[in-house]
Amino acid sequence: MWRKKGIVMNKLSPENLFVPSQKNVRAILDRYNLPLTRFEHATHGIENLTLLVWSQRKKYVLRVYPQKKKSDADILLELDFMSHLRKNGLPTPAIISSSDHQPLVICELDHKKWQSVLMEYAQGTHPEAFTPALLDHMAPLQARMHILGKQYAKTHNIKSGRAALRETSVTDELLKNTAQESSFRNLLERVKAFVVELHDSLPKGLSHFDFDIENILTKHDRVTAILDFGDMECMPLVVCLGYTLWDVLFEKGGSPAMVARYLQNYQGVRQLNPSEQEVLREIMLFRHYVITTVEIHFGDFSQNDLDKALQREQDIRTFELGF
Repeated sequence: MWRKKGIVMNKLSPENLFVPSQKNVRAILDRYNLPLTRFEHATHGIENLTLLVWSQRKKYVLRVYPQKKKSDADILLELDFMSHLRKNGLPTPAIISSSDHQPLVICELDHKKWQSVLMEYAQGTHPEAFTPALLDHMAPLQARMHILGKQYAKTHNIKSGRAALRETSVTDELLKNTAQESSFRNLLERVKAFVVELHDSLPKGLSHFDFDIENILTKHDRVTAILDFGDMECMPLVVCLGYTLWDVLFEKGGSPAMVARYLQNYQGVRQLNPSEQEVLREIMLFRHYVITTVEIHFGDFSQNDLDKALQREQDIRTFELGF
């Protein structure tokens, strides 16, 4: 999920997205033997279409995946990992099976097949900003998720799919339309050349890879639900941590001191090895480059936005993680 000024931007073509109506939402709920009372879009959208649906007086969350985004097997793996985390005490929403006991429902509507998942409605609200107490709860949760993700990948013989982190596709497109000899182009050239090698010494496993303020619900500064495992994959776990630390450094309520505090609490549960410590800042910088290029790609990127991106780039390059 990529954000621009609080707005969630969908990376997919509109024709690949599910368009909800009373008729087609009712058709999906029929697979659960649930009558549709009403529905509305979730206030915090994600790349998949997410609806709040009511069946009589009970409230659910319905996720409908875009066309051509994930295979059935990939979604089933996502759901099974979520269930595994839940069984081990992490707050993920419960998956509701259809009347024929399937966690993933395939519905053919308007000559297209749509993959959908129904979940319990989780209590809590999306926090407006990080607080020290919230980060103190998030850090050990993420560490526990990483331990469980490493074990799950080993038990299910899931291999890591990446040897390096690099951003080229969006950057190449932007460079074609960027004037020569400008700070804007120089930034894009640095992004294109930047590669983070993911060595074998980095512990790998399944994880969230977008564990941030947009993808949690909270109550009284405690996480009540971890949402949206759509970016889940098997990769070095320190990548997931680095992505989160970018948010802890720059999002509202975050700061360098909060990054240090988060790392301390994380390592109280899962200690980083020397290879992870060495590569963590590079991962944070890669996250910054990807977010910046996607924001540029979606337009409305002002000179002030560029100045802020350049300052944040410098902040990460000089940031001391304290290892």
